[in-house]
Amino acid sequence: MTKYKSIAFDLDDTLLDTSGLLVPMASRRACEAMIAAGLQCSLDECLQMRHELAANLSHTEIFTQIAARYGTNQEGKAIHDALQEFYNPFVPAHLPMLPYSLENLENLKSRYNLFLVTMGSYESQVKKIKALGIESHFKKIYILNGFVGEKKNSAFLDILRLERHQPHELLSIGNRLSSEIRDGKRAGADTCYFAYGEHVGETPQFPEDHPDFTITHHKDLIPTCGL
Repeated sequence: MTKYKSIAFDLDDTLLDTSGLLVPMASRRACEAMIAAGLQCSLDECLQMRHELAANLSHTEIFTQIAARYGTNQEGKAIHDALQEFYNPFVPAHLPMLPYSLENLENLKSRYNLFLVTMGSYESQVKKIKALGIESHFKKIYILNGFVGEKKNSAFLDILRLERHQPHELLSIGNRLSSEIRDGKRAGADTCYFAYGEHVGETPQFPEDHPDFTITHHKDLIPTCGL
């Protein structure tokens, strides 16, 4: 019998192939916005630098570094406009889920409390969730705003409080060592790193950045984590 009672899933690059489906156009629009605000480089140079920094940095840090490297006479506007474009991408009415992720949700829903814990623009995240059609699989959905300093451990602690769980009875699953893994560990939960998307290769910065489990495909989730 598994020790877990609740499972918290990340959204981007965990259930949805955000890196493959949405990031390319969002990145282009962000770089175009920076160039329109005076960034002194080509579109390809901006896109290449963003890609090189994506594994380890937030996009606030990425666009700040791009502005510092190439220069612009409107640095604040360039960074602001890039973030607006990147975190508010065009979201089609229907999006496919990552292979076998829907089967996992349907399998696990009957045996665990499932939660969705995601971070980003509220409007954009809502659109993604609706485009995937997965709202009904979750007991509660948390959408956090990193721009005001919110961290995922606040959601994990809220889950533990609401469900009256011990920390080890919660499993956090996601693709960022610096978010789902670190924040999950800091809440006392077990963690599963889904090594997928443009953040693969992220360098651990803290002891909490080391997951209990690591998978690269959803078909491995249930056997690897003993669910």
